[in-house]
Amino acid sequence: MLVACHNGAAWIAQQVESILTQDDVDLRVVVRDDGSSDDTLSEIARFQADRRMKLCAGCDSASSAAQNFLALIRDNPADGFDFIAFADQDDIWFRHKLARACRMLAGNRSACGYSSSTIATWPNGRRTPLTHSARLTAVDFLFEGAGQGCTYVLRADFYAKLRTFLVSHRRLTERIHYHDWMVYALARSWGNSWLFDPSPSMCYRQHGNNDTGARCSWAGVRMRFDRIRRGWYRDQLTAIASICLAAAPTDATIKKWLSLFLAQNDWHRRVRVALFCLRGARRRRSDNLVIAAAALAGWV
Repeated sequence: MLVACHNGAAWIAQQVESILTQDDVDLRVVVRDDGSSDDTLSEIARFQADRRMKLCAGCDSASSAAQNFLALIRDNPADGFDFIAFADQDDIWFRHKLARACRMLAGNRSACGYSSSTIATWPNGRRTPLTHSARLTAVDFLFEGAGQGCTYVLRADFYAKLRTFLVSHRRLTERIHYHDWMVYALARSWGNSWLFDPSPSMCYRQHGNNDTGARCSWAGVRMRFDRIRRGWYRDQLTAIASICLAAAPTDATIKKWLSLFLAQNDWHRRVRVALFCLRGARRRRSDNLVIAAAALAGWV
């Protein structure tokens, strides 16, 4: 179990408690603190008597939640465990979360990873289920992840391969903003399948310090739109495609997309990118319309 934290004193105790009280699993929790300036370390210290807990204080600032997670992965092999899960610092897990994910992965040997729906919660008591589409397309991994990364559970053999890749391609992954998107992209690039669980596994707490937040919140929608308009999404698409090509250098589809994406941004290129996206860039058809429109505007 890998937990990345930074200035999460207000939430992390409840998150860790919900992990340590999981039903029917043996676990170890590795927490990496990325230079918190609040009482995060003191909150974690409350659990120091539990032998399942391990704290790794980052020697160097990871600069983002994604890089904090990538440092965790590079520094921690999965020796002795069958599955590895990711956790944010501010959620509350349902007691069955890990056991259910492990059972589903054990029953499907072709799948290397798992993600689930969540329930977004706000301080005012509002609750909204967040589901994700399991309608895979041939290239969805080049455009999006597999839902909230805080729900991810990975098979140990895939995790080992992922860890080896990250150690040997550190410079290539420095631009990544969403580690969970990259993990899913590598899984699909290597020909693996993925399990999408429609049953919610946790409360996904919304607050002012969320990196992105729920897509149903106005703040989350506005942030995503602004990032697309500023070219941030285009930069991430380039980074993900480059990583996928390094992982699968003979994949013709990845090569074709990256070549098209890096072409001069004229109207001919914009139309070709829009058509590429409309054929199934993302799993939700409505998302493809948005991405195609952004491509025609020159933002993608």
